[in-house]
Amino acid sequence: MTRIGPRVARLLIGGVTGVASVLLANWMAAPDGTELPYLLVVLLGVALVGLVLGAASAFVTFLTGSVALIVVVMLEPAGSKLSSTDFVRLTAFAVGSLAIIYLVWRVEAAGTDAARALALSRAAEKNADEERRQVEVTRAELNSALAQAERDRARLEEVAEAIPEPLIVYDDTLRGTYGNRAAMRLFGRSFVERPIDEWGRTTDPRDEHGRALEHDEWPQVIAQQHAVRSRLVLRIPMSNRDVIVDVEGTPIPGGGAVLLLRDVGKEEDARRRLSRFASFVAHELRNPLAVAKARIELAQRDTTLSTRAASHGTRALESVEAAIGILERLELYSRADTGTVEAAREPFDLAPALGAAIERLRTAGSEREVRVVLTPGVRVLGDRHLSEQAITNLLTNANRYSTAGAPVHVEVEEGSIVTLRVRDEGPGIPDEVATRLFHDRVTAGRGLGLGLFLVHASMEAMGGSVSLEQRRPFAVFALRWPAAPG
Repeated sequence: MTRIGPRVARLLIGGVTGVASVLLANWMAAPDGTELPYLLVVLLGVALVGLVLGAASAFVTFLTGSVALIVVVMLEPAGSKLSSTDFVRLTAFAVGSLAIIYLVWRVEAAGTDAARALALSRAAEKNADEERRQVEVTRAELNSALAQAERDRARLEEVAEAIPEPLIVYDDTLRGTYGNRAAMRLFGRSFVERPIDEWGRTTDPRDEHGRALEHDEWPQVIAQQHAVRSRLVLRIPMSNRDVIVDVEGTPIPGGGAVLLLRDVGKEEDARRRLSRFASFVAHELRNPLAVAKARIELAQRDTTLSTRAASHGTRALESVEAAIGILERLELYSRADTGTVEAAREPFDLAPALGAAIERLRTAGSEREVRVVLTPGVRVLGDRHLSEQAITNLLTNANRYSTAGAPVHVEVEEGSIVTLRVRDEGPGIPDEVATRLFHDRVTAGRGLGLGLFLVHASMEAMGGSVSLEQRRPFAVFALRWPAAPG
């Protein structure tokens, strides 16, 4: 059985009410049927249906009531006539019913609008609550980000204060906004906070040859666009003395720059003290180690020495020889620093020197394969001992930074100048580091520092040279000697 919907049920009730109202009105009318005084009953039915069931049901009540009324009138006796009063009442019924239906419709429309407005209001309130919640979440995230930024800023300031070299931060207007303790100690607060043009007049920036720098050549200006590395002569405002500083400048995203200044004069003093200390240590320890080496060698000649004792003696001898090697490097450093490296210039066979360097690498514990391309009988002019040390240093660096399992390649090229190339399979060397590899105490993250400084000094002293032939994708170093006369 088909179920009647609520809307259809309301319409049916309206229709039944219209018919019933007419029948009730007819029953209540005058017996002679000449008047219709009870049309108000039908009108009341229309009004009640409208109030209870709505405008649509009231309209159905009106239609069915009108039809029923017409039927009732037609069924009246033929002689009966409607009076003018009846016509007025019928007209009032029709107009009144339609007016009531219209008013009910307006009320329903207003109720619908009110319900829609209420729904929109609730939706807007819900959206406002959601937006309010999102604002609170965003505010909490912002506060958390600000707190984290403040912690990061404090941490960065701690790091900057721990840096021993002067560090100064400039904004995009070239005004100093921060200087660490080292900067304050060396240059004073006015050096950081004063306008850039006043800074230039006060410090009189010059290059290392004494030439005055133009405004566009100042490191703060250049570092706004790209990284800069230079050596400057600056006048210190507090003492009115000149200092030589190495400047490294880096741009800050969004504008500004960071300058790191290194007092070269201070480093020179430290280097000279290190050189004197190295010379003192080498001089004082050479003789005791030489005596220890001689006694161990003498003890090993004893035929009654046990195998275990002989093994201990061999290891002790290796340790003493390693210590002597360190002293030789210290002494060589001291001499290189003063420009007094003593080197022989004698013919020697390069193959045995290369073999001894490879053996030193093995003694240090390396098992990396060393692939050698060398024609036997190649002879060069130089100092064999220093050459062996130079080759060992290059092999040690290549072994340290090559990819695990990859070999080290050594190739010797003959000619009037004999070239020995050592190639690793490491990550290569950055451009900004490559130009400083052979300077004193340059480490640059690859451990290439004092060793290469000594290699450079040794090769220069014997009339040869060392160079970095290739930077990437792997490093290639080259040692060169004059070929020995045939």
